[in-house]
Amino acid sequence: MERLLCVKIASRGDLLLAAPAFRMLRERHPNALIELLVGRSCKDVAQHLPYFDSIQTIDDYALMGSGWLARFCEAWNFYQLIKGHGYRNKLIAQHEKVSGKILYSEVLIFHRDWRYGFLTWLARVPIRKGFYSKKGHYFLTHPYRPKDDEHHVFQYLKMVFLEDEDRVISSQVTLAGIWQFAPAEKERALMAAETYGFKNQSGNWVALGFGGGHNVKTRSELKCWPVDHYHHLAELLVKYGCSVVWVGDGEDAQILRDLSIGINLAGKLSVAETAAVLSVCQRVIANDTLILHLAEAMGVPTIGLFGPTDPAHYRPLGMYSTHLWLGKKLSCSPCHQNGYFPPCHFQHRCMMELSVESVFDTFLQKVEESK
Repeated sequence: MERLLCVKIASRGDLLLAAPAFRMLRERHPNALIELLVGRSCKDVAQHLPYFDSIQTIDDYALMGSGWLARFCEAWNFYQLIKGHGYRNKLIAQHEKVSGKILYSEVLIFHRDWRYGFLTWLARVPIRKGFYSKKGHYFLTHPYRPKDDEHHVFQYLKMVFLEDEDRVISSQVTLAGIWQFAPAEKERALMAAETYGFKNQSGNWVALGFGGGHNVKTRSELKCWPVDHYHHLAELLVKYGCSVVWVGDGEDAQILRDLSIGINLAGKLSVAETAAVLSVCQRVIANDTLILHLAEAMGVPTIGLFGPTDPAHYRPLGMYSTHLWLGKKLSCSPCHQNGYFPPCHFQHRCMMELSVESVFDTFLQKVEESK
């Protein structure tokens, strides 16, 4: 039996962008045993992707956000898992005995860090797919070199299916349909949101994903459009006849003060409950963060607001979705490189100068197009 391991440790938004590749992998290998290795901070998203026989977790905070000793220990755990030492997966055991020499026939690395490739090479995995790098391509049997302006969804797809690139390019790819709720989970989530005043039957809901920009690797507000701009936008949306709901995590909730417009669900719901709320909204306006990609997974039209990140890599792909970005006019944008943001010396112009009027006009335009 084929045993495949997908390695995508962080972050949750990128995990959703990799999901079309997971979906196609399952379609191409319906009888294979496919596992996902994911960071603990991402498990709440991973468990809603219905393409894996099992999910293994690793301490991504130790691996990416701690000192060298903690990183080394967690890297060793990663190697041990791939090698099969101390392995206790009953799902494999019920199909065949594991020799202990080679556990996986193929490992697919959804990261650009060469060290993952090195560890899979050290574990003697026969097929090792990943992204080309100067240091790391020696350790991969199938390195893929992405184009500079290639969307991450297609980068992941082509990395996995390098031998069938033409078919990947021609396919119509979106995030819609990648998320699967557990039985009755969506209904329970909407009931939880209703206790905070969100009634999905009561209006033309527009969700505002005003926060984000933090994960185990980085913590930055540079991806965020100013909250004051969102407040002004909310006023215009309400005048237009929409109902506004604010969504985000606990850290986002701390920056949302003196809210007088809309329903504030930030910090009050789980990721799955937030997904349920997004699924019944008419449109979602959000920064380039988890909320934007989660709304795309729900099949909801979105407007993505970009600044330091390149929309060529992360823009929404839905038919009625779009994005706004001032980067073509600014020499400093995009500044995001290899998962990190340099200090901004330009007063956050890429987001500060994106006007409320331009966002609202884009909203009106997309509403008309979808009629």
